[in-house]
Amino acid sequence: MTAVQPRFDAVVHAPPRLQICGLLAAVDTMDFAAVRDTIGVSDSVLSKHVKQLE
Repeated sequence: MTAVQPRFDAVVHAPPRLQICGLLAAVDTMDFAAVRDTIGVSDSVLSKHVKQLE
């Protein structure tokens, strides 16, 4: 068995993006406003993070 080395992914591991991934991993759907309010960012900031994750 070959061990896989963990690596840092700057796209996913930025703190807000990691929070978004954590929130969405636990559900099938979530309202944009719920994600925004939970992360504590503006609409435009959340939109930019979501586009980066796409």
